[in-house]
Amino acid sequence: MSSDGRSAAPTCAEPGVNADAIRLGLLYPDTGNSASLFLPFRAGVDARLGVANAAGGVNGRQIRYTWRDDASSPAGNDAAARTLVNDDRDFGLLESSAVASGSAAFLHSVGVPVVGPALEAVWTQNDNMFSYSNLVSDGPSVTVWGDFVAERGGHRAVIAQSGFSATSMALADKLAVSLQAAGIPVVGRVDATGPIDVAGIGRKVLASGADVLVGTVTGAAFGQVVVGARAARANLKVILSPVSYDQRLLRLFGPVLAGLYTFVDYQPFEVDTPAHQRFLAAMRTYAPEISPPAQQSALAGWISTDLFLTGLAAAGPCPSRAAVVRLLRATKGYDADGLLPAPIDFSSDGGKVNRCYTFLRVNADAKGFDLIRPAPRCGTEISQ
Repeated sequence: MSSDGRSAAPTCAEPGVNADAIRLGLLYPDTGNSASLFLPFRAGVDARLGVANAAGGVNGRQIRYTWRDDASSPAGNDAAARTLVNDDRDFGLLESSAVASGSAAFLHSVGVPVVGPALEAVWTQNDNMFSYSNLVSDGPSVTVWGDFVAERGGHRAVIAQSGFSATSMALADKLAVSLQAAGIPVVGRVDATGPIDVAGIGRKVLASGADVLVGTVTGAAFGQVVVGARAARANLKVILSPVSYDQRLLRLFGPVLAGLYTFVDYQPFEVDTPAHQRFLAAMRTYAPEISPPAQQSALAGWISTDLFLTGLAAAGPCPSRAAVVRLLRATKGYDADGLLPAPIDFSSDGGKVNRCYTFLRVNADAKGFDLIRPAPRCGTEISQ
């Protein structure tokens, strides 16, 4: 028995597991060109672990972590992962990075469970990597995006992408397939890699003759594309971006974003479920430095941590890496306490692009987002 009367957890030989704690690794870009996008992820991790540890931890152990910066580069990602596993001897990894492919082969070779939002197809290729969010994969695209645009009268699309980002290019390809399946040809692609010539890219959007503008670049970059297109008086019926659900963008760009559509693969904050309230309360308690707390990356950290804790709890009082991987891969009906639009079956959905999304529109004064019903919307896979 421990000094407070509780039964002590058994002694286990697995890396990162000791009598009173389990140590995870946290891998994300704290520096480099994508650092600002991922910082709130760590805050979401802190919030979920804060709640878990206040409730006694998992199977009698507190959950702690060490973190490393991958510097937004594949080589940095690989080096940081090796440090977490070989030097810090962490049990498993929570990871949010656009360059997770840098360390994926190594982490798979040593059987380390990895959980986080998937921004590359590599997340769907390795059985030790788990994500509630798959926008890109080697598998087929889905109809939901094209159907949504078609319902709003779109006929011809131009896509703003970044040639320097494999994630941007892969997502652009998935969206293009979906649009074309709905009878909306992609008549052009424009590069929105910074620094952006706002007037010049606006003229390219106008010259394309498209009435649909889709972006697979950062929210800030796409905002500049929209500014250019508006200034050029491009006749756009639909403007769609998967990464613009962010109050900070509304403050930055204001009314120019009015009418823009975005989509998320979780329940947005406008739904305001009890699970959202628990998340926001935890953020205020354990990550008060993040303002506003209702941020996509922070919620990604919360959900990813919750998923890892699900596998860890199932693995019992003496968890092993192999057991967590096996049990997470067998998990069915995971919905993150109601935060996901549809339950995930990790035994069969691995490797597939998510089929269900909730769409939102920036309201007329660009002060917030309006929910587009029905919500969520689900599509079907497109045969290739």
